[in-house]
Amino acid sequence: MSYSVQNIRNVCLLGHSGSGKTALAESLLYMTGVIDRMGRAADGNTVCDYDPEETKRQISLSLAMAPLDYKGSRINLLDTPGAFDFAGEAMAALRAADAAIIVCSAKDGVSVGLEKAWKYCEERNMPRFIYISKTDEDNSDYNATFEALRERFGKKIAPVVVPIWDGGKKVTGIIDVLNKRAYEMQNLKRVEIEVPADKADVIAEFNDALKESVAETSEELMEKFFGGEDFTYAEMIQGLRQGVRELSLFPVLCGSAINCLGSLMLMDNIVDLLPNPVEGNYHKATKADGETEEFVVSPGGVPTAFVFKTISDQYGKYSFVKVLSGTITPDLLMVNARTGEKVKLGRLYTIRGKKNAEVKELVCGDIGAIAKMDIKTGDTLCDERKVVSLKNIPFAEPCYSVAIQPKTRGQEDKIAQGLTRLNEEDPTFTVVNNAETHQMVISGAGDMQMDVLVSKLKDRFKVEAELKPTRVPYREKIRKTVQKQGRHKKQTGGSGQFGD
Repeated sequence: MSYSVQNIRNVCLLGHSGSGKTALAESLLYMTGVIDRMGRAADGNTVCDYDPEETKRQISLSLAMAPLDYKGSRINLLDTPGAFDFAGEAMAALRAADAAIIVCSAKDGVSVGLEKAWKYCEERNMPRFIYISKTDEDNSDYNATFEALRERFGKKIAPVVVPIWDGGKKVTGIIDVLNKRAYEMQNLKRVEIEVPADKADVIAEFNDALKESVAETSEELMEKFFGGEDFTYAEMIQGLRQGVRELSLFPVLCGSAINCLGSLMLMDNIVDLLPNPVEGNYHKATKADGETEEFVVSPGGVPTAFVFKTISDQYGKYSFVKVLSGTITPDLLMVNARTGEKVKLGRLYTIRGKKNAEVKELVCGDIGAIAKMDIKTGDTLCDERKVVSLKNIPFAEPCYSVAIQPKTRGQEDKIAQGLTRLNEEDPTFTVVNNAETHQMVISGAGDMQMDVLVSKLKDRFKVEAELKPTRVPYREKIRKTVQKQGRHKKQTGGSGQFGD
């Protein structure tokens, strides 16, 4: 099914490792009927963590796609790893997304990963939600986490969902602040319940705070607010949506992925409040004459697509693309702006985890994959009538180097070929043959990334490698001029020797 650009939401999940991003994606897929049972990272059967390395380590190592349909909209979820060694995957996801959901655990509060995710969004002026996960687990504290967020990021943090507790700190349900309705989960089904009497004051307080935020989005609404008039539901949604787009408001939601508490409400807010691709990130493009201009995302424009990720498996290569203008179809002739060559598009797919489904077209704003094409991450595919090169993904410079060598002599070529293939998928590492030390040196973000590369070489390319410290080439050089006088005398009978 094809959606218009107004009904597409491209959202990336960011946050610290272990905060519950993959579990949240699993919960959203289950609640929309895409999967009939929820997997767990510990069991290695989730949709987004499908690579053997991810299954073995029980954490996400690469960007994964999880598209789903909800209330007539297509939500393209991009699940990213939280481990800092794989921050390049988050950079690629941020490039394709129009908004972010920063996931933070109610057990950990404001973590380093959350701070980094916030910084990435700030640099890109990206609208964002904060989702407080694991609210029903032992030792979780929603209030402490919310207060820490308020303290760190200020009054722009606006709760649109608040939890309901039983006698202790255990969360049993949630309240929709905007609609003043309460829900709980019974056998993974959402059931509406009476709003607890002791929560009425809290809801009124949060609802007033939301109205205040909405009033600040336009003169008209401000006058209405000070006139004591109540906003209609449509005005509230419009004001909140504008506040999210203008970054004057960051809605906070909460829930639990394990029993799907809050998942439907999160999707309602994604559809209602987050921007579509036309309203989303603006893009910088370089024209053929070298001048830079702002690229306008337009469904009626000439076809343009940006390659933000490449994956290779035993069946071939898939290039993940976001269509930024027009519509692309298989066999369409386009120009690769990096090389200037004309390329004919291969088959088009939508990818969900490791499964793919062939499609006849990808419309403006949508994300999909092109099969078996000789293109790289960061390439722009465009119509020959308007050749532009979109700004590349700003990957961090490698800061950690080790030497790599085969365990069996004579397999250096196999390692080099394997690393070249892996570099197509992960451009954040570099490989150099150091002529002085006679070592193959691999540089990246950290030892975990190196360890994963060695494992992938063994599993995919059947070559066992080991990592060694890099040798330092020792050099001498003349630093300054000096003067010295010496005298040589040798007398053993006869004329003798003398020199000065």
